Amino acid sequence: MPMPVFEAEGGGTGEGEGNAAGSGDGGGGDGGWKAPEGLPEEFMGADADETLGKLLGGYQDVNTRFTGMRDKLSKMPAAPKTPDEYAFDPGESLSPFFGNLSEDKMFSAAREAAHKHGMSQEQFAGFISDTFGPMAEAGLLAEPFNPKTELSTYQSATGLDAKGVEKSLQQNETFANGLIEQLDLPKDLSDAAKGMFMGLTDTAAGNAILQALSARMSDSGFGLEGHGGGDGQLTDADLQKLDSDPRIDPHNRDHKDPNKRFDPDLRKRYDDAYRRLNR
Repeated sequence: MPMPVFEAEGGGTGEGEGNAAGSGDGGGGDGGWKAPEGLPEEFMGADADETLGKLLGGYQDVNTRFTGMRDKLSKMPAAPKTPDEYAFDPGESLSPFFGNLSEDKMFSAAREAAHKHGMSQEQFAGFISDTFGPMAEAGLLAEPFNPKTELSTYQSATGLDAKGVEKSLQQNETFANGLIEQLDLPKDLSDAAKGMFMGLTDTAAGNAILQALSARMSDSGFGLEGHGGGDGQLTDADLQKLDSDPRIDPHNRDHKDPNKRFDPDLRKRYDDAYRRLNR
């Protein structure tokens, strides 16, 4: 801080009248003191002592406030040293929607983001709970995929025993492979469409769809038995149904019902299946 400036009333330090004026009875003391340039008006006093007193009072007030804020900040919760130290207990209401958090990539990303922005453990846990809690109550969250749960659900819905479920799932996968390979899909969407369709074999509901679709197609004479991308072949059960199907009879080329007219492609598959199965 600039030092206070003092000037004698005589305006100089030389000899003669100027020196006498500076030490005379009428011009002694701090009568010529000037405050430093830029000093706020509230700190200006009549003389240097009063000004210094105001400055010291202002400093003490600021220092007291700063000390209080520093103490308050030092007591505030801080972020853990590493993101891995963040923890979250989903509790009873959220536990069905959270799997193994140590293997959850989204939870790991949330930890990284929280650490980057300096969140404390309490803030992190509160944020996760307040975000997903209302969503769970509103029915907006789906439970994580659990193969055991899907298997149990499928078995309960179909009434099959363990061996029956295993056989049914194998048939569903074989059917799905055979059907998807015969569909004419756009090249750019082929892989994505196949992945989505084969995803039906992972869930109880998806397998129920495949089972029903296979049965419906079989009833219509279009049963499939794909073998990881085969052309789709009729089964022995399909042949038994087609034996009396008017669509395999060439005499029905002009059948009055279009759905019962001779189908040369179906007849070829029918004949190929007979040769393959040695019937």
